[in-house]
Amino acid sequence: MKKREYPKTVLRKKVIKGAFWTGFFLVLFLSVVAIIRVGNAASTQQAEVKSVKTIEKTINHAASEGSQSFAENFALHYFDWQNTNEAKIKRVERLQPFLATGLDEQAGLSFDEMRWNSTLSESQVWNVEETGKDTALITLRVQHMLTKIIPPDPKAVAKAKEKKEKAPKAEEKTSGPFEKYFVIPIKTDGKSFVVHKIPYFTAAPEKPLLTSEALVDENGKLTGPLLQDEITAGLTTFFKIYTTGTQEELSYYVKGEEIHSMNGIITFKEVKNTVIKPGEAEDEYRVFATVVFQENLSKAQVVYPYELVLVKEENRWFVKTMKNQ
Repeated sequence: MKKREYPKTVLRKKVIKGAFWTGFFLVLFLSVVAIIRVGNAASTQQAEVKSVKTIEKTINHAASEGSQSFAENFALHYFDWQNTNEAKIKRVERLQPFLATGLDEQAGLSFDEMRWNSTLSESQVWNVEETGKDTALITLRVQHMLTKIIPPDPKAVAKAKEKKEKAPKAEEKTSGPFEKYFVIPIKTDGKSFVVHKIPYFTAAPEKPLLTSEALVDENGKLTGPLLQDEITAGLTTFFKIYTTGTQEELSYYVKGEEIHSMNGIITFKEVKNTVIKPGEAEDEYRVFATVVFQENLSKAQVVYPYELVLVKEENRWFVKTMKNQ
């Protein structure tokens, strides 16, 4: 039985029809994929924008570096006072740009019974505490000097006039500097700052009970005298080159991280003591050393604690790492 044969026109139509539907479904599929991708990208962008907006909302400019600079500038004028009418007026004028509307024009300072004048010597930001979305407390450690004018003894002035001599002059007495901790309440509109409450003194912080990390735990140290002498000799050679040699000369004694020469800055004097512990590999040692140097200009001696990793290769000692403790 012969296989059925279709006319060429019928076959051509079937091929065209198949190609059409194949192309149609392919275009449809690609369109759906493109729409999904665009939707995902838009969602991602919206999420990113929302995240950025959230971050922006959480920034409190009252605790920023700009606010801290503002607080230090305010303190410069706050601690500048003299108990004269003219000086009081000038102080009000200087403080006015810093103070919120309605706050006391002298920022809480009273001149009643005041005996000393003041000038600020130094200030530094000690602590920043956020108290709201647009407020913060900036604590400064300040030092200020006190001065006062001591008028001459009236009797001495009268006596000088009688004898037609030069009358004694008033003397200025200085006291200080005095250290205080000063809290400044800051508020912001996002662009600038004001002191929105009366600033005040606070108690000095207590010294924390912390142990120095420079203290070396001697548990597990190696006590062999030959190794001790050998490592001390190796350190002596290294530190001499470290303070007098060139960078190239120093590189012959270093394995691993680069160590910069201190030539011209300090001069090696001696290795005072060492604590030696095993390293992570064979012929490798962790060494805690106290080293004495001399500062080249002042000739003052300084004592620095170091932690080094030494490695021995072919009877030579190399410094693998070195850091100040």
